Amino acid sequence: MNALSQAAAHDKRAHEQSEPRLDELRRARELLQSTLEFVREQAKPWPGSGVARASDDPYVISRFGDLLIRIEVAAALQERAQALLASAGDVAEIGVAQAEAAIASREALLAVSNAEFELSGQRSPLPAELDGPLRWKYSLIGNYRLNGVVPPSFRSAV
Repeated sequence: MNALSQAAAHDKRAHEQSEPRLDELRRARELLQSTLEFVREQAKPWPGSGVARASDDPYVISRFGDLLIRIEVAAALQERAQALLASAGDVAEIGVAQAEAAIASREALLAVSNAEFELSGQRSPLPAELDGPLRWKYSLIGNYRLNGVVPPSFRSAV
């Protein structure tokens, strides 16, 4: 295997790694939309809040704003990672950008899932791949951004 085939293998692996993030982002948007529709349809008084409808509760309004921002941040990080990948730039920078997008997508989906349960009492099933830990990526990203240490899996073969 030479440097050219290793770079091609890296590009293929990078593309395959972006698919779950796109699915997580899509799922987060779908869950948020269904939760939004559920909350809008609730005509009963919201327990303990003193407001006529759940959609009038300042906490609920704020919660939806927070979730929308999380989803948009994840989408922006995903777009950034894809642009870096398309530019065939620094392998380490691409890998870190993909890790950042993965964290943001996962965090957005988990936050929306928690809000769905909190606001509707329902919990939609989440993809099985959410079981994989992301916490190690925080350290890799932090060490790269703070100290310039390139994670071994992000080093260029060229």
